[in-house]
Amino acid sequence: MIKTENLTMTYKNGFTAVKNLNLTVSEGDIFGFLGPNGAGKTTTIRMLTGLLKPSGGNVFISDLDVNSNENEIKKFIGVVPESHGYYNWMTGVEYLSYFAELFAQDKDKYTQNIEYLLEKVGLSGKKKVLIGHYSRGMKQRLGIAKALINTPKIIFLDEPTLGLDPIGQKDIQNLILEINRVMNVTVFITSHLLKDIEVLCNTICIVQNGELIEQGTIRDLQEKYSENKIIKLKTSDNKKAVEFFKDNELITRIEFVDEYVYIYINKNSNLNIVNDIKRYIVEKLFLNSIDIQEIGKEEITIEDIFFKLTDKKVRGGDIGEPIYN
Repeated sequence: MIKTENLTMTYKNGFTAVKNLNLTVSEGDIFGFLGPNGAGKTTTIRMLTGLLKPSGGNVFISDLDVNSNENEIKKFIGVVPESHGYYNWMTGVEYLSYFAELFAQDKDKYTQNIEYLLEKVGLSGKKKVLIGHYSRGMKQRLGIAKALINTPKIIFLDEPTLGLDPIGQKDIQNLILEINRVMNVTVFITSHLLKDIEVLCNTICIVQNGELIEQGTIRDLQEKYSENKIIKLKTSDNKKAVEFFKDNELITRIEFVDEYVYIYINKNSNLNIVNDIKRYIVEKLFLNSIDIQEIGKEEITIEDIFFKLTDKKVRGGDIGEPIYN
């Protein structure tokens, strides 16, 4: 769906914002594009969408060269930038109609499509309200509807939940999932909120100083960077429960923390082996009448992987505000 080959952007002052970037985004992905401030994320999106001509390398979307097929590319991509301008004197339906006409769509067709999109983004009841009276979350949803007006194959979202309250963030997350799963749109998303990426994305890449430092599925990266494989267990009698599985040769350490037992598995074990051990523990405890109240795997998070690779710490999970020790 998207492929870049040694994508590079060097400005006239000699500053290289993006250097030899090689990305692959497959059709149907929700692809997370991560990096600290100044890593080259916005510059990359501008090149991917044809708004900025690269100084080197190539960008392909659906096998079309973006630089030589700009008009064709714009027919099947949608973009929601971080800083989005709205015409506050228009109503929601007028705003979407304006952009539909820019795509030279038939009025009967786009009128029906606009009603559909307004329903999808939860703005049907506000379609005749002036945009100037919309909340930030409503404007963000309207921006997503505008990006879908041309029925794109792929949509680019730059910081889609920035500045929203937790309810607004959840609404946008659910909307993105529906766009991907129900409308079959590939999603390319940047976010400073790593929880957004973890909830939404199946594949991510991490860039720093304009260079790609890692790319892969979330599952593969968790497998690659997890230093410990841990099973978290809570039973009716933790001390007694441990006696039934502590001698398993793949269990390297057992810790009691508050009401939980943390069971460390050999770090070279893959996830299939961890799942096998989990089943082994469940079977042992069932056969010995130990009541299992909770059992699950403790997995490395995207936040853990991000900081491991970029060597930065931030306040509150926001990678835009680094704190250096």
